[in-house]
Amino acid sequence: MRIGELAAELSVSTKTLRHYEKIGLLPPAARAENGYRSFSSQAENIARLIVALRRMDLSLEAIGGLLADDRDNLRKNLMGLLDEKRSAVSLEVAVLQGKLEDLDTRYLSLATTPHDRASACICSLLGKDCDC
Repeated sequence: MRIGELAAELSVSTKTLRHYEKIGLLPPAARAENGYRSFSSQAENIARLIVALRRMDLSLEAIGGLLADDRDNLRKNLMGLLDEKRSAVSLEVAVLQGKLEDLDTRYLSLATTPHDRASACICSLLGKDCDC
């Protein structure tokens, strides 16, 4: 398959595929008489895997490690990486949930500020008694 066709199929740029080839993630493509890169079916499958893993936010370094390891352990190694990634994302979600709860609390404290206070009063946001 020509590089442009593969790039279109994977929704990436030809530059991206050339980069993966340059850094050794993709095997070198054969060259047609017109100079176009033509990837083997094995290279196409590797490109699909790389793109899928990048969409899961795995680093090129981690992907390179997976591709360099024994292919018989690919599933096990990939499961380990995805488990690590899942744990990291779960932690990020928990942190963001805490931030959202804090914002909700602060918003509510501003929204429920008594009407007799100055309109510029934000004392409740700061968690202090009103001295306005």
